[in-house]
Amino acid sequence: MQAARNLGADATGRPKICTNVLEPHQTLEHVPVMCCSVLVHCGFPAGQNPAKMFRMIFFLRIGLLIFATLTMMWISSRQPCEISDRPSKTHILILTSWRSGSSFVGQLFNQNPNVFYLIEPTWHVWASMPNESFQLLQMPVRDLLRSIFMCDMSTFQPYIKRYKFITDLFMWHDSRALCSPPACNAFNRSDIVNREMCFQRCGKISFPMVEETCNTYSHIVLKTVRIMDLNVLYPLLKDPQLNLKIIHLVRDPRGVLLSREHFKGLYRDDKTITGTKDKLADRFHVMQEICAAQVRIYKSAIQNPPDFLKDRYVMVRYEDLVNNPVGHIKDWYSFVGLNMSPKLESWIQNITHSEIPKERNFLPLSGDSAKIAQQWRKNLNFTNVEKVQAICKQEMDLFGYRMVNTTEEQKNMSLDILTPLRTNH
Repeated sequence: MQAARNLGADATGRPKICTNVLEPHQTLEHVPVMCCSVLVHCGFPAGQNPAKMFRMIFFLRIGLLIFATLTMMWISSRQPCEISDRPSKTHILILTSWRSGSSFVGQLFNQNPNVFYLIEPTWHVWASMPNESFQLLQMPVRDLLRSIFMCDMSTFQPYIKRYKFITDLFMWHDSRALCSPPACNAFNRSDIVNREMCFQRCGKISFPMVEETCNTYSHIVLKTVRIMDLNVLYPLLKDPQLNLKIIHLVRDPRGVLLSREHFKGLYRDDKTITGTKDKLADRFHVMQEICAAQVRIYKSAIQNPPDFLKDRYVMVRYEDLVNNPVGHIKDWYSFVGLNMSPKLESWIQNITHSEIPKERNFLPLSGDSAKIAQQWRKNLNFTNVEKVQAICKQEMDLFGYRMVNTTEEQKNMSLDILTPLRTNH
């Protein structure tokens, strides 16, 4: 009875443990011990063998311990996954500006059989809201990118009127993944795809097949020219569901200007960039905004970058890339966890070094890509060279593009206009 007094008694004089086995502050792991205490302090049922009862108590305790363990395991299984769990896919964003060679870069990834690639999916955001400023459109652009990285294509619906076939998706036939299984059987995954044949054979594939196809790939690569500030992407870089890597491609603004003069399909985007409503945007105003955006992005990446950006960002100049495309793509593949096949390496060498490329199905190239990078030195009016150098001086200094001061310097092809990059700006 001394034990009962130590435990406390109720109004009838019986130990409290006999009437209230589990106190509010106690948990499941106390149950086996408390049940044994009940029998010890409250006595055995009349006529029962004590030895037999102790065996029953032993097995009861084991059973309750197993029950408690399984219960805790079930509770743990209902908790969210640890945020340290790495995503199963790798997400790569090619971040650049208009007419900077990004279609070429995209195809270096697109032709890899482990890559699901879309070229400019955020075109749909700008096309659906042509009168909004690029600043206002940054957030919907970012959110669409995240959804595509997660293979959730339903977020295209607000921006695509029909949303029925893959032909409703901008530049869909530039994606090898949408021209091969499971989307379409026109090509094998390992084939170098012919875009015209893909357009003819795969256009009636239903739009939901884009999502199904995306889910079968380990690497999702997207290209965009519509992010003007790296800070906009910080939520994606911090998102535990994404494993985002950024490849920032820049190009000599003089080469960009020449390319823009030869491409007339940018008037709507130019108006969005400059905020012009009722007239064509001034091309030098456009260049000023583009150059400023590239400076902002790069400075955010190299000047006191946040910890989550470590090993997630690389920058390359287009001019360096075309001088050594295989070397750069091998570095990028290592950066994102892809392998280079001999077939793909041979294809890259062919399309970047032939005077008349045999493969013109995807790339906007008409000859040796290294020579194309220097075309502005022969074909851009020197007055325009001076103008773009003045408005893009900060970008040119930052990325190591040498100024030319005379027509003679511009056309002197022995003068190297690339200087080594510095990282302590």
